[in-house]
Amino acid sequence: MGLVVAGTLSDYRDAERAPTDLASGLYSILREGESMHSVWGTPDLADLRRRLIAVVTTLRADIDAGNSRTCQAAIEDLSETFLTLDESDVPANYIVRLRAEQAGLRKSLLRIYHLQREEFLPSAYAMIVAFVSLIVVLLMLTNFDGLAESLVTVGFLSFFFLALLRLLNVISTPFKVGTERTEDDVSLFLLNEFVVQAQAAEAGEEVVEDIEAQAEEVEEALVEVEEEQADADATKAAEKATARLTPDE
Repeated sequence: MGLVVAGTLSDYRDAERAPTDLASGLYSILREGESMHSVWGTPDLADLRRRLIAVVTTLRADIDAGNSRTCQAAIEDLSETFLTLDESDVPANYIVRLRAEQAGLRKSLLRIYHLQREEFLPSAYAMIVAFVSLIVVLLMLTNFDGLAESLVTVGFLSFFFLALLRLLNVISTPFKVGTERTEDDVSLFLLNEFVVQAQAAEAGEEVVEDIEAQAEEVEEALVEVEEEQADADATKAAEKATARLTPDE
C-alpha cells in the first residue's frame, strides 16, 4: 500500500508542475512574438494570441473528454505562425527560440496525457482494493467486547481504509475541469491568468488589475461553455471557448 501511495504522489507532483511549464512556454512565445512584431512587423499578433489561447481551451476540452488530442493539434498549429517568420527578416536564432518553446509545450502536454491515462501499478491497486474489502468484512464479523467497542473499532478502521482508497482515486487522475473539478485536483489557474494577459495585450493594457478575479471570470466562462457543449465533441467545444475568449479583431 505504501508503494502505491508513494508512486501515485510522485506522479501527482509531476502533474502539479505541468501547468506551470505550459504557462511559462505560452508567455515566452507571446512576449517573444510581441518583441519581434515591434521590430520587424511580424508575426500577426492577433493570430498568434488566438492560437495561444486555443492551446488553453483545447487542453481543457481534452481533459474533459478524456480521449481527445485537440490540444496537441493546437500546439502544432503554432508552426504556421513560425513558418511566416522563416520568410521574414527575423533572424534564425529568434525563430529557433520559439520552436524550442513549442517543443517544451509539447513535452508538458504529453506528460499531462500520460498522467491522466496511466495508473501506477494497476495490479497492486487491485490487490489493495481486495485487501481493504476483506479487512472491512472481517471487522464486521469479528466479535469485540461490547457494542460500543465494536462500533468504534469497525467505524474507525473502515473509515481509514476507505478514505485511503478514495485518496488514491483522486490523485491517480490529477486533472479535472468544469463542475467535476474538486479542491484536490491540480489547478489550471496559471493558464487562465495567461488568457487574461493575452486579452489585455490585445486591448492595449500593459498592467492587468485584479488578475486573479479576472482569471476566475475566465474559469466561469469556460465552465459555462463546457456545460453547453457537454454533448458535443471536444473540437467544437474548444473552438467555441476560443472564440469566446479571443478579442474581436
